[in-house]
Amino acid sequence: MRGVAVGPAPVLALGGGGVRGLAHLGVLAELEAAGVHCGGVAGTSSGALMGALWLTRGVSGAIDRVHEFVRRGFATSMPDLGASRQGMGWRAWLYRCGALARLASLLVRGNLLKQSEMLNRVGFLLDDVTIEELPLPFVAVATDNASGREVRLRRGSLRLAVAASSAMPGLVAPLPWNGLRLQDGGAVAEIPVGAARELGEPVIAVEVSEGLPAADPDRDRLPRAMFRAAAMGWQALRERLLAEADAVIAPAVNHLHWADYGAVDQAVEAGRVAARAFLASEVGRLLAGSGGFRRGK
Repeated sequence: MRGVAVGPAPVLALGGGGVRGLAHLGVLAELEAAGVHCGGVAGTSSGALMGALWLTRGVSGAIDRVHEFVRRGFATSMPDLGASRQGMGWRAWLYRCGALARLASLLVRGNLLKQSEMLNRVGFLLDDVTIEELPLPFVAVATDNASGREVRLRRGSLRLAVAASSAMPGLVAPLPWNGLRLQDGGAVAEIPVGAARELGEPVIAVEVSEGLPAADPDRDRLPRAMFRAAAMGWQALRERLLAEADAVIAPAVNHLHWADYGAVDQAVEAGRVAARAFLASEVGRLLAGSGGFRRGK
């Protein structure tokens, strides 16, 4: 994390994390309450979705819309195939059976959601507006499926940009965008600090990533062992990205499964708690007192 001094309104880099991303709304609520002005938003995956929801509906409207999304059955649970077997009761056993059923569906169907279904879900949450119509600068980060490069979406359909940024491999096929096929930006920029820096500075990163799964080297089977090894790489990349931010807010949501839609309020509250702790820090007090801060030279 870089040094900071009093200066202009910060740009937010909202990281991906599925349901954990709802913590962004709690962070935004507390920053608003403290009178902190935002200079722009960059988001990856759920960070892009929550940032767009905030810009179009405000915090309370965004939370209400997410609750309605869950009530109407749009939310699809995606159990963790790598979950530990230790301490598994009958509920956990049924949860694992559901995971295996979804895996079988995935092998036959190719993707769990059609592109039209993905766009329908995003369309329920977001208004049909362009990025240029938003009240603040906004960029959604996605990944080019062909090259693996980061793609920053700054104009055009807000719904399509957010859907592309959130198109998780295996969940939905990469979405078309100006001749490219785009998928979840978390593959290359889980926390979009670089994209946020292009909108202005300083940059506050909000990190809602999954924690490193616990290991049992003597019992872990191949899928879980391979997933944990990949998670180590994601963790190392995440640390490099966060090091480029001017400040970091990290809500305590790393233990939540990315599709646990029963944890909506828990995630939002974790964001509030983390933001209040940040605002009580030296940097946070400067920010709340001045409306912003910038990198020290």
